[in-house]
Amino acid sequence: MEIRYVKHRDIDRTRWDATVADDPQGLPYAYSWYLDHATSGQWDALITPDYQYVMPLPWNGKIFGIKQIFAPLLTQQLGIAGPSLSEETTINFLNSIPNKFKKIVYPLNQQIDHPNCRTKTNLVISLTNSHEKIQEGYKKNLIRGIRTAAEKTSINESLLIDDLLTFYQQTLKSQLTFSQKDWQRIRQLLQAATQHLEILMLEVRNEHGQRLALGIFIITNKRIVYLMGCANAEGRKKFSSSFILDKVIKQYAGTNRIFDFEGSDIPGVYKFFKSFGSEEANISVYEKNELPWLVRKGMERRG
Repeated sequence: MEIRYVKHRDIDRTRWDATVADDPQGLPYAYSWYLDHATSGQWDALITPDYQYVMPLPWNGKIFGIKQIFAPLLTQQLGIAGPSLSEETTINFLNSIPNKFKKIVYPLNQQIDHPNCRTKTNLVISLTNSHEKIQEGYKKNLIRGIRTAAEKTSINESLLIDDLLTFYQQTLKSQLTFSQKDWQRIRQLLQAATQHLEILMLEVRNEHGQRLALGIFIITNKRIVYLMGCANAEGRKKFSSSFILDKVIKQYAGTNRIFDFEGSDIPGVYKFFKSFGSEEANISVYEKNELPWLVRKGMERRG
């Protein structure tokens, strides 16, 4: 298999996006417009000459000017887009990454057996069945919480991206390390998603009209990705996030899509997503570190 390294400016975006759109997994992250906003346009690629297989390489030079490959904002997995993806094909692509990238932390879209890979948890639900059938996998306390939320709160669609992101920032401020430039990129990414794919933004409010939770979902023809979500203290008590997730599952039940929770390896979050009867569809993260010894030591001192 011939694999070429192609600079960003030389990528045929029409052929690229066609390959991503046809990929059996239906992930949104590898579309050219998505990568443009998530990386500020800093991504190259590995491509077979016929564009049958494509692999984005997001990069930056933040380590003393040395180039590294990394997972950009709101991008849980990347890997290779193309038909009938085998472990052998993936390893051939990994071996074709140019040596100029001295540090790599790259989330794949499959799980492979490789010495440089660690496992990252992903949780999904098949939406082939009816909502009633899917709910049979829910934990009983989850069902009770959703019913209580339906009685005491309301759920609505919102188009106010800035308003939702402000709530997200305020709710998770102690857990987030995003810069102002990061927030600008997230805002632009969500705006672009509304033009290229279906995006669903839901919020839950109490009887006084106060927002308790939000959920933002990107929808392709094969998958629904829970891209962003949070709930404040009152929202957590009132099962607001559960209410949102069940609403989306109900809306798209029977569509043969995959509902993708995007993880997580955090025990509490994992337990919450598992309460919906989700199954693991784990991925591998490819890691490589060939930074010079002095650079590594400098990074250790810097923390």
